[in-house]
Amino acid sequence: MKKYIPHLILTITLLISITFNIIQCVNTNRNNSNIIFNDNIHSIVEIKATTENVGESFGTAEFFDSDGTLITNAHVVTYKKMGSFYAFENFSIRFSFETEYRNATLVKYDNDLDIAVLKLDDINCDFEAISINENNNLKFSDEVYAIGNLNNLGLSITCGIISNPSINVTYENNTRNVIQCDLTISDGNSGGALINSKGELVG
Repeated sequence: MKKYIPHLILTITLLISITFNIIQCVNTNRNNSNIIFNDNIHSIVEIKATTENVGESFGTAEFFDSDGTLITNAHVVTYKKMGSFYAFENFSIRFSFETEYRNATLVKYDNDLDIAVLKLDDINCDFEAISINENNNLKFSDEVYAIGNLNNLGLSITCGIISNPSINVTYENNTRNVIQCDLTISDGNSGGALINSKGELVG
């Protein structure tokens, strides 16, 4: 029995060490998520697009420039009818700390690239252009965070890793190069920000 005691002690020590590392990792991710979310509450907004007798669409957008320019996905601001795309007529955005929406104007959109550009009508508010990663140096297993209007319940944040930094996906005969991640997104996250551990927009 005595000869197994050192092995038992070693096993217990390893289990304690692993548990401590897991807890530390979870706490680190939680702290990073809190910092990244709070650092971006003036840069990322909920977006709503409506047209009478058609309906409404909800998503997320980011301030891209200090002049009030916003970017989102084209499918957030357009709808498809009889095989053709049409832009919604009315657009508005809301910060996570607000209850009322602010009006915005659609500047242009590209359904093939699934990108749209809008402009905030009244820029006399406390917004900031989001920090952008210019290096495009994403790697496998990099830690990333997604901030978006999850299920149109307001802005939320989820975290995960990059599964593949560059992968081609074909949908409706249109091939796009995208970033594959293992984090949770849902309706309303469209147009939202994918952010690296430095708080920079990467996708």
